[in-house]
This record gives sequence, structure tokens and C-alpha cells, in this order.
Amino acid sequence: MKTSKLALIPALFVCGTSLGAGIARSQTTDRISTFTSRITVDRDRTLHVQERFEITNDQGVFDNGFHRRLRIKPTGPHRFKVGSFESIRVTVDGQGADFHGIQDGQRFDIGVATGAASLSRGSHVLELSYTAKHQFTIYDGYEDLSQDVSGEWPVPIEQAHVELNFPEGFPPQAGISADTGTDSDFNFDCVRTDLPSGMRFQTTHVLSPGKRLFVSARFPHSSYFVANSKEDGFRAVLQNHPGLVPSLVAVCGSIVLALAGFAVWRRSPGSPSASSVDTSPPPVFWREVLKMYRFPIVMFALAIVPGLNFTYSGHGGPSWFLVPLCFPWVIVRILIKIAKGPEESRRWYKRFFKITIPSYIAIALPLSWVAVTSIRMAFGLPVSTWGFFALMVSPFPWWYFS
Repeated sequence: MKTSKLALIPALFVCGTSLGAGIARSQTTDRISTFTSRITVDRDRTLHVQERFEITNDQGVFDNGFHRRLRIKPTGPHRFKVGSFESIRVTVDGQGADFHGIQDGQRFDIGVATGAASLSRGSHVLELSYTAKHQFTIYDGYEDLSQDVSGEWPVPIEQAHVELNFPEGFPPQAGISADTGTDSDFNFDCVRTDLPSGMRFQTTHVLSPGKRLFVSARFPHSSYFVANSKEDGFRAVLQNHPGLVPSLVAVCGSIVLALAGFAVWRRSPGSPSASSVDTSPPPVFWREVLKMYRFPIVMFALAIVPGLNFTYSGHGGPSWFLVPLCFPWVIVRILIKIAKGPEESRRWYKRFFKITIPSYIAIALPLSWVAVTSIRMAFGLPVSTWGFFALMVSPFPWWYFS
């Protein structure tokens, strides 16, 4: 029995050696030594990309060629056209190389190979250049550019760099960051270097297989970019002028409301009979002010008083949906009082509104400044004083069409 157990030792040794050799062979030395991406961003949001890969093909990962897979961004409410890649050029070790571009689901695969349809063993330098369009996501208040710069590879990337350049100067108030990892597990651990018209990010550690270098950029709307009207037509006009539709709606709605108000205001008074004489006492001025303007007063109070202004938060605060109705509510009350009241009442309310409406508009401006200051201090929400003032004094709720 002891002899048989001793005989197992050489067999276990051989198995362990074979297993270790297999593991060693499976740990490939193939890698991307250096990845560099230089992205030039035009004012029409077109990206001109130049990429350089220094790769090592020792174990044959790249024997079947080099495949650069780029994500195709779909259309949606905030992107009118699907993302595209054009003007592709490729060199391998300084020489022009054949490639094919194939759409594979949500990816665009640029397959690169030499004349032998494979990459030889050893080190190679591959350079790609292409033009990317419709990569931005355009929202009402800002524009977003989120790019998986390096891509995800089955081999490690020892060092990665990305450089963003804006030929016409760095966009004002832009926020740009870079992270490494995956969509669910990432870290903002890149070294940032500011450039005269852009910035550069460099990784601080090896990106293991499946990890990527990702860049996120946010730009205030209409601060730098101008859509190409020749290429995108009327949609480009809407992107360049996001206030065009609400402005037109506000003007048309205000004209209709003004015509209706003029007709009511100029209503011909009839000859009052003895039975129709209004014997009720005249309204009390300040009591009517509180009654007629209580809706705007409440909305101003909710915006100004700390604690109550949580309804103006940037995360779905309900007051933002009610504020555009403040002045339309007053206008409707005006028309009702003038249209339905007796003659003396109509005359009194005409004089009342001639005084209170200009006063309301004048007082609304400083109150708007106080309101946005309170909101900014409470939530850090960058609200414009003039924008808030426009919501409070507009006779038509154009905000719903923005």
C-alpha cells in the first residue's frame, strides 16, 4: 500500500508541471503597448479622430487581423440621425493597409489586415483616421458627448492617451472628464493636462482586458456649437435656435389673447335701467389685489422662502410646471371680471388693472432675482433671472412648448 502511494508522487508531479505549462501558455503576451487618440471637434459637432496603436502579436491574438469596433449611436428624441463614420484611412507600420467596414449590430467593425490577410508575429504600429458624425446628445439646456475612446479589447492596454482639441477655442463653461473601467465599475483616475485649446487625459495604470478609457463632456447649449443647416436642414435651425418654437408659439398665443382681451375691454356699455343699477359697495382695493394676484404671490413665496423652494428643485420640481400659468391666470380673471360684471364694476376693474398690471410687471423683476438667488443657494441650480421673470410675466405659457 505504501509503495503504491509513493508511485503516485511522480505522476502528480508530471500533471502539475503540465498544468502549469498550460496556464503559462494561456497567459498571452499579446498586448496594446500604447494607445493614443487625438480628437478634433468642429463647431458643427463633427469629430475628426486620429488613433495610433502600438501592438504586440506574440501568441496570435491578432493573427486574423486587427478589428477596431466603434459603437453606433442610435437616433432618438435628442439625436436626429444615427451616428456614422466616414473618410476612414488605415496604415500598418507606415504602409497603407486594406480594411473593411461592416456594421455588426450596434457596432461598426473596421477590420484591418495586411496583404496576407493577417498580421505577422511581433510588434506593429497601426494608425487609423476617420470622421465621426452625430455623436452628440442634444438636450434643452446642454449638449453631451460621451465616447468610449479606446474600445474594449481581449488584451491589456498598457498606456492610453486621449486629446480633445477645439480649433476655435475651448468652449466656455464646458465640463470634461475621463474615467477607466467598465460601464458599471469605473474610476476617475486619469491625469488631466490642460492645453491651449483643449485638454489631454492619460491613464495611470494598465487597462486589463475588457476595460476601456471613457470621456464625458457637457457643454452649455448654444455656447459654442452650430449645427450644419445644409446637412441637417430645418432640424439644424431648431438646434441652433432652441427658443424659436416657444417664441413663435408665445407670440401667436399672445396675439390671440390680446385680440380677445381687446374685444372684451372695448365692450360697449349699455344704458343701465333702474333695476340694473349696482347698489353694492365698491370693491376694496387691497383685498382685490390679494384675490386677483394670489396665485403669483404664492408661487413667488414658494420660490423665495428657504425650505419651501424644494418645489423648484432641478429634479422634477412641480412648481416649474405651475409658474408659466401665473400671468395667464391673472389675464383670464381680468377678462371674466370685465365681461360679466355690471357697468360700474367693469369701470372699477378697468382702473384697477391699469394700476396693478404695470405694478406687477415692475415688481416681478426684483422678486425674480430674489427667487433665483434663493433657488441657486438651495440647490445650486443655475436659473436665469430674466428667464424666471419671463415665466412670471408672459401672458401665454410658452414654456410648455420649449
